[in-house]
Amino acid sequence: MIKNTLIGPDPEILSRIASLNIQATKLVEGILSGHHQSKHTGSSVEFADYKDYSPGDEIKHIDWKMVAKTDKHQIKQFEQSTNLRVTILMDASGSMGYESSNAKTVKKIDYTRTLVASLSYLFLKQYDAVGLSLFNEGLINHVPPRSKPTHFKHILHELAILKPSGETKLENVIEEIVERMPTRGMIILVSDFLTKETGIEKKLKLLTSRGLEVILFHVLDPDEVSFPFNGDIIFESLEDDLSIELDPVDIRENYKEAIQDQIKYYRSQCAKLGIDYIFLETSTPLEQGLSYYLLQRKNLGKH
Repeated sequence: MIKNTLIGPDPEILSRIASLNIQATKLVEGILSGHHQSKHTGSSVEFADYKDYSPGDEIKHIDWKMVAKTDKHQIKQFEQSTNLRVTILMDASGSMGYESSNAKTVKKIDYTRTLVASLSYLFLKQYDAVGLSLFNEGLINHVPPRSKPTHFKHILHELAILKPSGETKLENVIEEIVERMPTRGMIILVSDFLTKETGIEKKLKLLTSRGLEVILFHVLDPDEVSFPFNGDIIFESLEDDLSIELDPVDIRENYKEAIQDQIKYYRSQCAKLGIDYIFLETSTPLEQGLSYYLLQRKNLGKH
């Protein structure tokens, strides 16, 4: 006899969702309390969905036409519409799963999850529509932008179940996302930018040429900046099957120079294209990085 067994939600996933929710909410509320919140303009209220009537709901929102057709009492739900639609493009490739040699340093993927959750909460709090696209070689999953407060739980779920894997192919992803984006809006690209690709600035220019506001968050673990390792070590790639044995001392200075060159490259290319660039090491408190960025946008007259 076959017995049906109901499998409940993964406790680890539920715990991660709850933790992200608490961290993002606390972080954003803390930051905003130190800033003067500007009133959002250009927004309106529009119909979003139905829900079954329950005692305590406003009777005036019952759709009586729906009652006549289906004999069901349903309430119209509304959400705030806005001029700003934001898509957060988050790197979910294997290198995002790097774990620091310093046990006190937050894991790169956890740091990035919290960053994205905080940004999402911030935009939703401002009644902006925010969506999430996860990528490696291509788009893995896409949560379309919505402005309903309940949309936050969908974003948190995708962040919680994310497992870094695959290679980074930014050029492919940007081409793919452009086809989904309206001619107005904002794209926030969050990545470690550890890729073999060249000429990414051409793809970034493709985004700005469509009238999109683009923001880059460049996230690295301190190990990936200072290369503090010692002794003969086998380094294994997190994105393919390559491995190499070497003494870090032999390449440390060249490596550190190459990383700094990459940071300078993205900073200069972003400046030329009018893109905001924020570099964050995972040892930097997130509230510090986000607060600095919000202050920077405020000084530039941006919301």
